[in-house]
Amino acid sequence: MSAVHRPSDETLAAFAAGQLDEGLALVVACHIEADPESRQRVREFESMQGALLDTVEPVAMVTELQDPGAHDLTDARPARIDVPPDTAMPRVLRPYGLGPWRPIGIRVAMRRVAVPGAAARVFMLRAGPGIALPHHRHSGFEWSTILSGAYEHEYGRYAAGDFDEADAEHEHSPRVDPIEGCTCIVALTGNVLFQGWLGRLLQPLVRL
Repeated sequence: MSAVHRPSDETLAAFAAGQLDEGLALVVACHIEADPESRQRVREFESMQGALLDTVEPVAMVTELQDPGAHDLTDARPARIDVPPDTAMPRVLRPYGLGPWRPIGIRVAMRRVAVPGAAARVFMLRAGPGIALPHHRHSGFEWSTILSGAYEHEYGRYAAGDFDEADAEHEHSPRVDPIEGCTCIVALTGNVLFQGWLGRLLQPLVRL
């Protein structure tokens, strides 16, 4: 599978350097697993970063025995929850705890993804064929990887493997594929801000 929509180079470079919040990084990793071109781009960034490190003079590391306040980078990633493997899920999702599917609207359901220590809220979203989601914008990031099916909005059509990288500057009105429906994984920071009179009615009812 080769995607049409991919993360920006800035996002892929931050992913390669381990600089992303783990919730955001997990959604990027789901895309990278599906898209060979993004995997290659990440390898290129890792190579560039490795070459840059080779030019830096080595510095003696301070261990926790020498400095009780020093932080062991091997423990920087939070512990994950072991769950039985689900062959329908991306491989990178298998170590994470998945909540039950819960309805949040007509033919729209959500399940939480437990990412301990992440600032971003991570969840899977499933919408039935032809569903039109309310016009909305965000106060932070909304990063999505499409796992199956497709949707489209003002910025294009997003199908399985594609990455949708939205921020506070984006407003969109997603419409789900009329035949396939859509399932995606989303990392969200800030709030979803529904627009228009219908959106204002829905705002108190939807908690993502």
